[in-house]
Parts: sequence; structure tokens; C-alpha cells
Amino acid sequence: MIRGLIKKSGVYFLGLLAGKALSFLVFILFARTLLPTNFGNFVLFITLLQLITYFADFGMIQWYQKKATSEDSDELLGKVISARIFTLLISSLLSIIFLLLSSSFNLQISIIFLLTLIPEAFLSIFDGYYLKRGKSFTVSLKTVLRMMLLFFGFLFFTSSFSFEVAISSYSLSSFLVLLWYIPRKKLAYVRVDLGIKKVGIILRSSSSYAFLIFSSFLYARGDSLVIKYVLNSASLGIYGAAYRYLESLSLIPTALAHNLFPISAKPNTVTWTHLLKLVLLLSTLGLIISSALYLFSDTLIIALLGAEYTPAIPVLKIFSAVLLFFFINSPLATIVQSSDLIQKFLPFGFANTVTNIILNLVFIPIYGIGASALVMLFTELTGLFINVYFVRKIYSR
Repeated sequence: MIRGLIKKSGVYFLGLLAGKALSFLVFILFARTLLPTNFGNFVLFITLLQLITYFADFGMIQWYQKKATSEDSDELLGKVISARIFTLLISSLLSIIFLLLSSSFNLQISIIFLLTLIPEAFLSIFDGYYLKRGKSFTVSLKTVLRMMLLFFGFLFFTSSFSFEVAISSYSLSSFLVLLWYIPRKKLAYVRVDLGIKKVGIILRSSSSYAFLIFSSFLYARGDSLVIKYVLNSASLGIYGAAYRYLESLSLIPTALAHNLFPISAKPNTVTWTHLLKLVLLLSTLGLIISSALYLFSDTLIIALLGAEYTPAIPVLKIFSAVLLFFFINSPLATIVQSSDLIQKFLPFGFANTVTNIILNLVFIPIYGIGASALVMLFTELTGLFINVYFVRKIYSR
């Protein structure tokens, strides 16, 4: 089982690696050109877009992978698409209200934001479709194609590149990638039914995963929102620069978690011995990579991004420890989230997220962006304790 999982995850990782390599190049170009304030606005745009997409997905990706083991795949995909269209409408309305109240962007950027919600909705749903069929490489190619389009957009508008151009390029890339990503042959057999009653049944069924995924994403990105609205865009740009390294280097545990979930969703598939081997493997690999990140933090920030991002160095050094916990927690969290103890786990996971946000609200205004990195390190440790507790309950049965 482990060999097959690592093989699938390895293929997925290679695809993600190619995408992240391009993403890293685009990230450097955007950060150096836009400078901290406008780069912070760009980070805010992407963060809000991802946050609303995760919320509107309502756990349907994980629900689909779980249900696909026992239900007709064509009928199930139709149900998911129907429910996602409904949540897209609701999330768009809520986004309009938020954008009007917060004045986060001007009218032009706000319109682009609302339009971009459309392709992002279906790109995320089709992730579940491809992952369930073992086509993880196709999922990773989505990122490669998007980054290539952004890179070409940067080259074309180099002399006049701005925050507005960066946002427009991102939105256009989403629509173009969706045209390639849609499983056209499968959709010919899919029936979409927007009946409120049927959609409501699906959303109630996926609500446990929705709560979990949204709280996990809020945990990962809530700090960015606090930094933006408590401090300023420049602080978010500096923090976002360090965070992009953390995000890029977490590819391996991400690839494994995505491929492990549909396997562990089947009862008695992942044994205790399998899990111990996975944790040991990822802990060793995580220790090596996180140590390298700590040692080369100065070079990664100053040499690649410029002296304007120097305050990101201590943040990145703290993130190197956070990265190690990412590796350790990945297989443990996946086992718990794909088990039938998910309902009992939810209050603990939510409490950890709330703790993270409260600590950020308390300490960021006093100590700045470094406090946010330390808070994440603390709640990754508490998250490890929670995961271990539930994993022991699962296997003790």
C-alpha cells in the first residue's frame, strides 16, 4: 500500500513541483516588480478568492471522494455540480456585500474578483473528480498551465506591469485553464438538478467536511487577513513573501495527503504499521528540508526578492519549524479526517483554529508579523496533540 501511495504521490509531487517551480518564478517576478504594498494587495486578492472558494466548496470534494466508493460516479458528479452552482450564487452575493462594506478593492478589481469566482468554483470541484480516478498528475498540470499563462502575461506587460495587470492576468488564466480542465466526455452523461430540496440534502451530507475544510483554510490564511486589516498591505506583502516559501515546500505532504484520503476512506485499508512508516518517512524528510530552509533563509529573501523584504527573514526562520510539523501532521490528519470520527474531531479542530485567530488578534498589533509566525508554530504543536489523540482512538478499535 505504501509503495503504491508513494508512487502516486511522487507523480503528483513532480507535477506539483513543476507548477510550484513556475509559481515560485512568478512569485519572485511579481514581488520584485510590485514591491511590498502592491504585492500585499495581490496576496489579499488571492487569499480572499481562495477563502470564498473553499467556503463555497462546502466540503463537496471530500464528500465526493468518500461517496464515490459506493455510488454511481456520473450521478454523483451531477449532484456535486448542481450543489456547487447553488453555492456559487450564494457566495457571490456574500462577496458583493463584503466588498462593499470593507472597501478592499476599487470597482474594477471587485468586478474582476466576482468574475473569477466562476472558474475557480469548477476548477476545485473537478479536482475531486480527477483525484478519485487516480489522475493526480492532471490536477498538478492545472497549476503548471496557470503559472505559464501568468508568466507569459508578465513578459507581455513587463513595461507597464501593475497590480491591476497582475489581477487581470490571474483571472484570465483561471478561465483558460478551466476550458482545458473540464472532463467533457464525462459531462455528457451528467444530469444537473438545481432543485433546492435535492441540493439541500447534498449540502447537509457534506457539512461535516465543509466545517473542517473551511476551518483548516481559515487557520492557514486567517493570519494574512488579520495582518492586512490590523496592520497594512506592506506588512502583508512582507509576511506573504515568507509564507510563499512555506507553502511551496509543503508540496510533499500535500501530495501525499491528497492521494492518501481516498485510500484511507475505505475502512481497514491503512494499518497501524503503514501509518507509522509514513510518519517516520515524512518526519525524516521534513527535518532535512526544514533545516535547509532555516540555514538559507537570508539568501532566499534578500538575494531573490530584494532588500525591501529583509523583515521577512526572521518570519521565514520560524516557518522552517512550522514546516516540520506540516510534514508530521499530514498523514495523521488525513487518517482522522477520512475516518468515521470526523464529527467528534470537528470541535477540537475548530477550537485550534479559533485559538490561532484570537492569538493573532492579540499579539500582531503589539509584536507585528513575527508574532503571527510564532502563533502558527504553537497551534501546529497543539494540532499534533489533537491528531495523535484521535489516531490512537481510531486504531484502538
